[in-house]
Amino acid sequence: MYQKSRFAIYTGVFAALYSFCFYKNLTSITFTLFVIATLVYEKFCAKQFGREWKKNTKFFEILVTIIGISHPLTDKTFIHVFNFIFGFSILIYIAISQFSNAEDWSFGVTFKNLFKSVFGAIGKIGAPFSDYSSYKTDKAMQAINEEEFKEKKKKAGIVALTIFLTLPALIIVTAILSSADDVFKKLINTIFSDWSYKIPEYFVHTVKICILSFVVFLLAYGLFTYLLKDPFSKEIKAKQPHDATAAITAGILFDIVYLAFSLIQVLYLFIGRFALPAGINYANYARKGFFQVLFVCVLNLIMVLIGKSKFENNRLLKIILTIMCGCTYIMIASSAMRLLMYIRYYYFSFMRILAFWALSVVFLLLTGILIHIWTDKIHLFRFSFKVILIAYTVLALSHTDYFVAELNMSKEITQSDFFVADGYDDYDYIIEKTCLDAAPAVEKYNFSNKGKFYSHNNADRKVTVRNFNLSKFIAKKLKAD
Repeated sequence: MYQKSRFAIYTGVFAALYSFCFYKNLTSITFTLFVIATLVYEKFCAKQFGREWKKNTKFFEILVTIIGISHPLTDKTFIHVFNFIFGFSILIYIAISQFSNAEDWSFGVTFKNLFKSVFGAIGKIGAPFSDYSSYKTDKAMQAINEEEFKEKKKKAGIVALTIFLTLPALIIVTAILSSADDVFKKLINTIFSDWSYKIPEYFVHTVKICILSFVVFLLAYGLFTYLLKDPFSKEIKAKQPHDATAAITAGILFDIVYLAFSLIQVLYLFIGRFALPAGINYANYARKGFFQVLFVCVLNLIMVLIGKSKFENNRLLKIILTIMCGCTYIMIASSAMRLLMYIRYYYFSFMRILAFWALSVVFLLLTGILIHIWTDKIHLFRFSFKVILIAYTVLALSHTDYFVAELNMSKEITQSDFFVADGYDDYDYIIEKTCLDAAPAVEKYNFSNKGKFYSHNNADRKVTVRNFNLSKFIAKKLKAD
């Protein structure tokens, strides 16, 4: 067994490190430490179970490390949230890849197996207890028949799973009963209020850290236990492609609408040959249409992908899908121009820059799909997965809030002709909506109410080695100066 005893030690150290990194500390340099430590942990586990580390995950290892490094460089909550989403997804994908041929999976299969792995880990949270029971049984060399041994192992897992799942339900039931009976509520409040007075705060934190470490230990142990069962070993059966008649018919109808829309974009928006209807200025025209056109761009991306992957190879269908791609390029250009026009009147914001980012990603994905329509030289999922991850990594490193404040305020200095509006006046946006990444710009342009900016972003929080964040450190230093 046992190789699993050493695996349990690795997992215990990993769980303790997780608690050290993230207990009441989600925005600091410890995220970087966690990412690197997780890669090391996964390599140890793969080696322990006799799996040779696959070199085709090198790209993802480098990218998740860069995402980890970006975390303490910014104070942007949006980036921190998606760093966790992308970071954990990539780390789980790397782990899965060591136990399966994940590089051959499609979009749907990859996301399905990611979710299967997460729920599989939850389903195996009783594995440490059953493995320990097996270990003790083997060590003592007890004379026990196989059926009785399996029954004991099963019961140990059931007990652990029941305790884990019952506690949340028990808390909810207790809360409901407390609201139903004032005497019971008083009893519960008395018990816990007495505890709060008697139990030292450091002890409460210690218990919480232990619980967090224990939960992470169970999930990490469960994940690799689940992966060892080779849950993805079944070959993916190639499905017979559908007849292309329906796709061709639908594609022609969509293309007619798209060509008409594209013609209007060229005549009204790109070359301005025709005047807009009365009562509509270009700023409102741009704002009103942007999100609808962006939505259709994404919808077209999906339709072209389905047309290529689900229907039989047909030259006419390829031409129709190519026309659809061409119209989508015009829609992307239309969306970008609409957004640019709107920014000229109303300046930059994080969401407007994010919209430009989304358009860029759609453009790159559409290009990959267009190439894939006429040739199978690129693996569409791997290409798309890498494009999205690289694009997100660029966004995570971009310090968008700083550039929003700098570009908007620079109008006052440079008198740039880019902006149509007379001058920037939405100072409340910079003070209330931007994070500490914007602190250098706030200081540069000497905002009169910059104290509100710092208090709103909690700039006074003490900076230590464990919670170090570069943006917070710089902002704190600028405020002090």
